[in-house]
Amino acid sequence: MAHTSRYIAEGAAGGTTAGMAQRVVRGETAPLRLFCFHHAGGSAWSFAGWGHRLGREIEVVPVSLPPRSVSVPGPDGSVSTMGDLVREVAQRFAPALDEPYAFYGHSMGSLVAFGVAQRWLAAGRRPPVCFVAGAHRAPHLPAPELTMDLSDTATLELLLGLGGAGRLLRENPRRMRAVVDRLRQDLLVSATYRYPAEGHRPLPCPVHVLHGRDDPLVPAAHAAAWNRHAAGSFALRVMPGGHFFHKEQKELFFAELRRALSSRFRDPSEV
Repeated sequence: MAHTSRYIAEGAAGGTTAGMAQRVVRGETAPLRLFCFHHAGGSAWSFAGWGHRLGREIEVVPVSLPPRSVSVPGPDGSVSTMGDLVREVAQRFAPALDEPYAFYGHSMGSLVAFGVAQRWLAAGRRPPVCFVAGAHRAPHLPAPELTMDLSDTATLELLLGLGGAGRLLRENPRRMRAVVDRLRQDLLVSATYRYPAEGHRPLPCPVHVLHGRDDPLVPAAHAAAWNRHAAGSFALRVMPGGHFFHKEQKELFFAELRRALSSRFRDPSEV
């Protein structure tokens, strides 16, 4: 049986931040929970099927982020900065981090995952047993200059040109419009991230970075710079493909992710 958790909103009718709190609904117990943070323009559905790919020992938990809205009014509970986004996610999933867990973030998701891990370290709470970042520069490096005032065509080309969407989206204008709007707001939220001059700590767990050899947004040196944030072991794996190498090279990607996680099922305090 594949282990993929689903999320149920509790008391969400009011639309408040508290109402957006969610809980993990678990099936059989797996040794490790893997919280997965999606790329800009993505959603928790980006990780559909991962539980089957990773097997029984890993419980895949797709993280459903609160609504992001910067340039237009958003629904209740929307966040407009990366700091607010990280805080909401950290608070929402605090009860689910009571057992050994790991983080995987892809692109923007790597930045969110890193911020959540930092909040937990600062609070003296259980750290992840493994941190895996994909397709993102190290957080202390400046962000690339991405034009925020994008036309739908330009946004669409950014998304599709990097392999983040496919033919089905092209053929569904309504769904494509929703993806384009979400991507634009996510880019704006990501642009608000500022690495603090002090207070951040290296992660006390193995840090693995997966980098697409042909990624036009993340130079290899920027991916390698994640080693600054590893207090323990660090590994960089250059994958064939671009920014969405995990979609282009699925078998290789999941083999690498399983390898990164396989020896880290125990709590760091037990090692």
